[in-house]
Amino acid sequence: MDDTVMTATFNKAALRWIFTSVIVFAAFLPASGFAANMPGYLESSWGKLTSTLTETLNLRDKQETLPDSAYFSADKASNAKKINALLDQAIKILLQGEANDLRKQSIKLRSDIPALQIERNDLRNKRISAPESSKLPWDATRSKIDERIAKLDKEIVEKEKALSDINFIIAEELRKLGLKLDNRQIDIFLSSVTGDDLFQNTVIFANVKLVVEKLSELSREDRDNLEINRRYTGMYLVLNDLLIATQEGLIEKIDEDYKPRLAAIQAEAGKLRAEALERSMQNQYPQSQRDAFKMNAEANALTIRVAGLYSELLENQRKNITMTLAELFRSRDVAENTYRTVRSTGDLRNLIRSGLELFDSIQTLSMPQFQPFENETIRREFEEINKRLKK
Repeated sequence: MDDTVMTATFNKAALRWIFTSVIVFAAFLPASGFAANMPGYLESSWGKLTSTLTETLNLRDKQETLPDSAYFSADKASNAKKINALLDQAIKILLQGEANDLRKQSIKLRSDIPALQIERNDLRNKRISAPESSKLPWDATRSKIDERIAKLDKEIVEKEKALSDINFIIAEELRKLGLKLDNRQIDIFLSSVTGDDLFQNTVIFANVKLVVEKLSELSREDRDNLEINRRYTGMYLVLNDLLIATQEGLIEKIDEDYKPRLAAIQAEAGKLRAEALERSMQNQYPQSQRDAFKMNAEANALTIRVAGLYSELLENQRKNITMTLAELFRSRDVAENTYRTVRSTGDLRNLIRSGLELFDSIQTLSMPQFQPFENETIRREFEEINKRLKK
């Protein structure tokens, strides 16, 4: 398949990289079965999580009565800062789980492997001028370098195998959350510049669903205690705030970080391409150098194409995050109104039931369906753009 056909295929498939997968969970679990199914990491953190949510709720209640600004006392800005800090604490708790632990291992391996490859390349260059032998024990001879290169080769293979194994396990963990992914999709997902954020987003949504289900169970046990029900309603309200904050954070990263940097990459590549094309037609350069300029122009043209596709992917992600936000804002409106006017456990049950239905249907994220790595040229360019965006 030539580059033109491959690029067209890549373009059509890339446009399918949007949030179209649905996280499918059990609908409104009965009280008798949920406690036994609650993950250990949430059980052990339950007290810390609920106290964090309660403290956030108390600060939230204060927000409306505080002045816009004050010199020697709390104001809306300082109170909002405390709320955001507590939401960050809650997010850390909700990021727990095997899938997230494996994600961290995957990130480390993705960092270790290139570092080992660079060391191996440096040693190969160093070997050229290294002595065959030396009386000084600290001198790097060719045999010592060969020995180290062999160890690096083995270590790289082992880490690549470990990464593949971890990707397989991550895929299994994400399948439990309702996302059907294969190892290739996981590899693209975790290596893309937004992959880490979207992965964490999936874990948070899944754990929030479990927490809401637990609140539903607890509300049934304390159905006659209005104050306790008010508290549970408030926790649900804060969880909506938390999910909204994560989605807004993703949009901010796309708008203020990734998209501007992609635009800069495209602009730089466009400038270099124009310069290379101009010089490729100047007779002051010998034919070999003009050919080199033409190759540089083609390389920069490829960078521009791939960066353009990347921009489309980010824009698709942004649109779907915006759709998710709209659903969450509506959910929060109901939660806030119910929190302020709660009169019976029936209100709370209806609120949480509608919230669980939302979490069942809300679109969060999906895997890219394109196959950029089938073409080695596009793979290298894709990875190079990722590296530049992650700096």
